Amino acid sequence: MNNNKVNNIWTKLAILLLNIFVVSSGATAATIPLMIRSFPQVSSTLVELTMTVSSLGIIIFTPLSNLLADKIGIKRTIVCGLTIILISGIIPALINNFTIIFVSRIGIGVGTGLLASYSQSLIIAMFDGKEQQKLLGWSSVVQGLGMFLMTFAAGVLLSNGWQQAYWVNLIALPVLLLFITFIPQNLKIEQANNTNLGQNSKKIDWKIWLLAIFIFLFNSTFAFVSIKFASLIIEKGYGTAQDASTLLGIMSFAMAAGGFIFMSLPQICKRFSLTISIFSGLIGFFIFTISNSLILSGVGVVLVGIAVSMTMVSTMSSVGMFTSPSQVPFSTSVVMTVANIGTLLAPYTAQFLGTIFNNTSAEFTFICGTIIFAILLIVVIWIGINYKKLTFKNNK
Repeated sequence: MNNNKVNNIWTKLAILLLNIFVVSSGATAATIPLMIRSFPQVSSTLVELTMTVSSLGIIIFTPLSNLLADKIGIKRTIVCGLTIILISGIIPALINNFTIIFVSRIGIGVGTGLLASYSQSLIIAMFDGKEQQKLLGWSSVVQGLGMFLMTFAAGVLLSNGWQQAYWVNLIALPVLLLFITFIPQNLKIEQANNTNLGQNSKKIDWKIWLLAIFIFLFNSTFAFVSIKFASLIIEKGYGTAQDASTLLGIMSFAMAAGGFIFMSLPQICKRFSLTISIFSGLIGFFIFTISNSLILSGVGVVLVGIAVSMTMVSTMSSVGMFTSPSQVPFSTSVVMTVANIGTLLAPYTAQFLGTIFNNTSAEFTFICGTIIFAILLIVVIWIGINYKKLTFKNNK
């Protein structure tokens, strides 16, 4: 890495901007009701799946990104990912064919999978202490602000037809150019005291599997917002698809606030950051189940936005604390892969719950989500209480 201060700043910025694309596939979630009407021959569940099917590409290509990076380097791997996101992202704006659109959404996942783990693992591996925690916090801020701008822009474009909303994916172009221009070709993950990298870097500790299972349940529940929120406010009769897009934009803005909250927490309180975030999500989902106004739902989306950003950054921070430095990149890939399996299965999870209880309403989906969040709250309280015992001994 070049130690020049200016280059170092641009390097940090480029890495932080990658976080926009970790969640950007949901920026066009408000198009779902309109797409369902536009493709009446396609089942509504399959249309909803376009918001989460990108996770399939992420699931496959996140672990493969490490192997590809070994062959062509980290920079080229990330550039490939950004290029695929750019091309796949604008296809729905150009082509009104559901099959092609569905495949393009998988393409979004392929591109995201190639860069997703590096958005966090580069920070965890290249920085430590307060600087690492600060950059992890900023990663959530960038993620939230980026998602807010994309969701807001998608809502504005939505007034000209649902296809126009997909032009927001052009945001990948300036990030791609920035990465090509300012990131060193020999970008590497350099870790101190990493003599056993080749021997144990692919070992996964049980604590990492605990985090993976937790984030699987969180993502599969949080994704209800992407696939059901627009339907919820339309179903309950107090809003439109554009209103949903506006509120989802507010949620994305709240994600940035979650990053600031994480950074401002005293070090001694960070062990309970997951408890704070899940409690926020629990209250947010409960509000969705009782709300009959856009204002109250707006409070809910703010709480859920804070929850998702704090949960992701706290989980990634815990990966760095619960395992050895040499295991961080692969452990991060595993956690993110399992998280995206949860996102991918979310439409079917909602459908399964509706079938079992014979209630397929969007409101009931959020009632189930509230119960799941209550269970997760118990889990994260236990993690917070036992955080020191779970911490890898060299990280104490």
